[in-house]
Amino acid sequence: MGQQTIAFLMDPYETLNLATETSLLLIDELITRGHDVFWLEADDLVLRNNTVELNLRKVVSTAPFHLEPMVYGQTAEELDALVVRVDPPFNQNYLHLTYLLEFLPKSVLQINSPTALRECNEKLLTLQFPEFCPPTIVTSHRPAIEKFAKELGKIIVKPLEDCSGRGIAVIDPRRNLDHQLDAALANFQENAFVMAQAFLPGVARGDKRIFLVDGVPIGAVNRIPRTPTSLANIHQGAICERTDITDREHHICEQVGAELSQRNVLLAGLDFIDGYLTEVNITSPSAVRQINEVTGGRLETAIVDHLLAKLQTRSRFEPGALYTSHLGQGGFTEYSATP
Repeated sequence: MGQQTIAFLMDPYETLNLATETSLLLIDELITRGHDVFWLEADDLVLRNNTVELNLRKVVSTAPFHLEPMVYGQTAEELDALVVRVDPPFNQNYLHLTYLLEFLPKSVLQINSPTALRECNEKLLTLQFPEFCPPTIVTSHRPAIEKFAKELGKIIVKPLEDCSGRGIAVIDPRRNLDHQLDAALANFQENAFVMAQAFLPGVARGDKRIFLVDGVPIGAVNRIPRTPTSLANIHQGAICERTDITDREHHICEQVGAELSQRNVLLAGLDFIDGYLTEVNITSPSAVRQINEVTGGRLETAIVDHLLAKLQTRSRFEPGALYTSHLGQGGFTEYSATP
C-alpha cells in the first residue's frame, strides 16, 4: 500500500499520561512504516461555511516529542484518515466537536466515527446488552439511588461522561447512607444523571480490559487494585497482570463487537468485572502499553495493520480475504495479513 496521510486529533501533549498513552504507539508505528502523520487539537479546527479547516503539525518523533511548525487553514481533502483520540469528559465541547467532524469529506476515514462517539455513551452502551451487565439504574433521582443501595446492599455510583475512574464512589448502606451520598454526589452537577450499579466483590481479583479492533478481541490485561479500597484502574495505581479471555467474555465480545463494527467503531476497550460487562470505551481506548508489557507483544502493529487495510478496502474485516484468522491462546482472535 502507498504512503498514507493520517492525522491524530489529540489532547495537548503535556496533559497526556505517557504511562498509558496508546496514541503515541500508533503514531510511532505509522511513522516507522513511512506514512505521514499529523497532530492537531480541538482548537485547531475551524468550520468556515460548510468546510472544515485544519491547523496541522507534522509529527517528527514522539520520543522526544517533536512537531514541525504549524501549517494553518488546511482542508481535509489531502487526509486519508483522522484518528480521534480526545479523552472524556464527554461534555458540551466534545459534543460540538463531533458535529464539526461530520463536515469532513466522506473520503476521510474517521476513527472512531463521530456519529458513534456522539450516540454511544460509554456507560449506557452496555445497557443495550442488559443480560451481560450487573444490576444497574441510571437516574437523577436521589431517593431512587437510596432505594437501590438498600436493595443491593452495596453499590457504586459513577458519572456518565467521564473516564479513568474519576467520580466513582462505593456506597455501603450499612454505614451513614446520607453522608456517603452527599460526598459522592458532590462530584456531579446538580440533578445530573448518574449510573448506579451493584458492587461486584470480584473487583478485588481485577478489572479486565479487552481491546477490540473492528469488533475482534486482540489483547487483554487484568488490572488489580492495590488495596481493597482502591479502584481497579491503571490511572489509580492498579497492578497489571496477564490474563485470558473466558468463554463468557468471548461471547460478549462477539455480541458487542458486532454492534460496534456496525457503528463504524474500529477501536474499543471492553471492561469486565466478575465476567460482567461494565463499560464500552470508544472515545480513546487505552491499555495497549500494559497489554504489551504483560504479554511481550506489540499490539500496535496489529492495530496499524488493520487501520491500513481499512483504508485500502473501506470494508469490514472478513476472515480469509485480506486477513487470515484463528483462535489463539487465551481465547484471543489472532489475524495476519494474507499475502
